[in-house]
Parts: sequence; structure tokens; C-alpha cells
Amino acid sequence: MKNLREGLRWLDQAFADLKTARDCLKDGNFYATAFFAQQAAEKALKGFFLRPRI
Repeated sequence: MKNLREGLRWLDQAFADLKTARDCLKDGNFYATAFFAQQAAEKALKGFFLRPRI
């Protein structure tokens, strides 16, 4: 279950980064938007790969 908790933690952080990216986009800060969107994608993938296999 450690992997499940760790994976969910990465997904939570990915959603937080995605929200930040959306806020930056609204402000017209495109460089920061791209940075946080990339970070969100990377963290979501880490969370995906840590999920339990059935």
C-alpha cells in the first residue's frame, strides 16, 4: 500500500501544479504556464507508474 499512497501523493501534486498552470495562463504568463504544465505531466506519470498492479 506504500506505492498507492506515494502514487496518490504525486497525483495530488500534479493537480496542484495544473491549477497553478491554469492561473498563470489566465494572467498571460506563458513561460510559467508551460513550466507548471510540464511539471504536472511529469508528476502525473510518476503517480501512474507507482500505482498497484493487478
